[in-house]
Amino acid sequence: MKLTILGSGTCVPSLKRSSPSNFLRVLNKDVIIDFGPGTMHQLLKAKIDYKAIDFVFFTHFHPDHIGELRSYLQALDWTPNFCRTKDLILIGPIGFKNYFKKIINSKPRPNTYKLKIIEIKKNLALDGLKVACVKTVHSNESVGYKFTEKSKSIVITGDCDYDLNLIKFSKNSDLLLTECSFPNRMKVNGHLTPSECGEIAKQANVDKLVLTHLYTTASDAIRLKETKIIFRNTILAKDLLSIEI
Repeated sequence: MKLTILGSGTCVPSLKRSSPSNFLRVLNKDVIIDFGPGTMHQLLKAKIDYKAIDFVFFTHFHPDHIGELRSYLQALDWTPNFCRTKDLILIGPIGFKNYFKKIINSKPRPNTYKLKIIEIKKNLALDGLKVACVKTVHSNESVGYKFTEKSKSIVITGDCDYDLNLIKFSKNSDLLLTECSFPNRMKVNGHLTPSECGEIAKQANVDKLVLTHLYTTASDAIRLKETKIIFRNTILAKDLLSIEI
């Protein structure tokens, strides 16, 4: 299992960090988790074939996490000398089907591939891929995901706040990729601070903690220091960072 962080930033434009998106190679499948603005550009930079994606998961419907989906579907239909034939499966929390119909409303060209829209409630098994989800404290629909391959697991929280259910869900994971929007001095409801991230990782007994969704409100050194006081095996995400799990 290999994680590539495509976007470690937020809705606020940054030359250093693109909007939220992650690529996961798991069980020989190409998976994207969230598709914020700039994701296709980041895929090109990472030398990942955007035409070959099997699954796209969404943690919630805020534009910085889903804003480039419509453009991506258009690119699949209009890339010269390319005709997609394998199905594309889009997966999101409860309400995703209605969101897609109202906001995206895109269909592939006739006689090409099928676009499948799925809402995940708890667990999902598709074409050998097994995924679990947990409701997170952020928006009405927001969820986090756990991907497992053999004995390895990664939890990707999306936007969230401190929550005992999230700790239980992340228990003994090999890697926890969680948002860390603001430093300790700037606690915002629905988002995590470094100390809260460290506490979740510590209580969940994860092997490694990676902080992402980073607003430019504090230096990297401050975020790492505040987190490592509680959980030492912590790193900051950066765009195009790849991690073998």
